[in-house]
Amino acid sequence: MDDSRYNVFQTDDGFWCIEQTFVRSFLFVGEQEALLVDCLLDGDLKARCEGITDKPVRVVITHADGDHTGCAGQFDKVYMHPAEFDRYTLKNKAIAPAEPLWEGEVIDIGTFRFEVVLIPGHTPGSIALLEREKRFLIGGDSIQSGPIFLFGDGRNVPAFLASMEKLKKLRGSFDKVYASHHGLTEDPAVIEDLASFAADVLAGDLPEPQDDPGGKAPPSVKLYSRGNAHFLLSER
Repeated sequence: MDDSRYNVFQTDDGFWCIEQTFVRSFLFVGEQEALLVDCLLDGDLKARCEGITDKPVRVVITHADGDHTGCAGQFDKVYMHPAEFDRYTLKNKAIAPAEPLWEGEVIDIGTFRFEVVLIPGHTPGSIALLEREKRFLIGGDSIQSGPIFLFGDGRNVPAFLASMEKLKKLRGSFDKVYASHHGLTEDPAVIEDLASFAADVLAGDLPEPQDDPGGKAPPSVKLYSRGNAHFLLSER
């Protein structure tokens, strides 16, 4: 099935990107099953995955914001960190049952093997998925050079800084980050920029605020930028 709402392309053997407007999901096809990371906004995502592979699809959610869970109700169940369960219920009218996914668990689909890394900050249960053998990381919304939402319920700058410091210790395990928004790939060096800027924010060292260029944030929320790090924060 071809859904015109999606831009679908193959990134590597067994690795597909499915984009919808400003957000993307990732589909990995393994030996016995496939893994879908995140569920976009709307449309028939399940049918689109079935157009790529006839293998059963396991669904993992990096975090439960609505643009990552919009099609979750099309699947039998989804996996996420339990810290996201409340957010998942609040953000969606139609949901599949949520199953817990814990720090350190390994998702092995044969061709790909992902380690779950808990990285709170953007949301309490945000996770990254680390593929050590193929040396890449799926970072969700937490690792990107576009604006990162750090305002509102569940967002936490100290937790975000701790998560970036944690990822810095894993830098030797991956050469590329796949992001959910803006550019498809990021150099892992952006993690250093994000950590440094988060530390500056906590120290009160802020650049001049700007209005949200996307126009989605409330007027009290401003964009603060330094180098490759861009945070949307409540005005300070």
